[in-house]
Amino acid sequence: MVNKRSFHGDLSLLSAVNLFQLIGMASLSGQLKMSCAKNSIYFIFTEGRLNYAFSRQDHKKIGQILLESQLITSDQLKACLADQKTAKKWQKLGSIAVKNGYIQQDNITDIFFTELKVALFEVITWEEGKFTFTDTIPLPNDDIVLDENIEPLVMQALFFIDSGGSTSN
Repeated sequence: MVNKRSFHGDLSLLSAVNLFQLIGMASLSGQLKMSCAKNSIYFIFTEGRLNYAFSRQDHKKIGQILLESQLITSDQLKACLADQKTAKKWQKLGSIAVKNGYIQQDNITDIFFTELKVALFEVITWEEGKFTFTDTIPLPNDDIVLDENIEPLVMQALFFIDSGGSTSN
């Protein structure tokens, strides 16, 4: 039996900045779900470092992003989707595109990093909402993930907001 630890709370009592600092300083691993009236955003951490983030609002699949960015063709996307369906072990589409040589791993990590920053910058502005942090199974080693220190990202987000930047779409 897996021993799962979790905690939850209200963002009006514990700000997103303080929550991220807590997770980073305590070197926690798991999933942080943050929700407000308009959106839910998920962050994945390993030992206090950010690996991945995605937003439920306007969330685009990686295939759509790769097509819109003209990093792959529609035929290449179809081939990746076919490989994904026929694989013995399920793989993420981005990993398949890299394995097939259609794109470089840096292309995927750049997309993930941009999505992570957008998600982080958004939740930093939330004054109300709920959060839940839960221990989760670690991400597979063969998965393409980030390994970002949370402190510089939080500082960058705060600087951006303080200088009059907007996080709205």
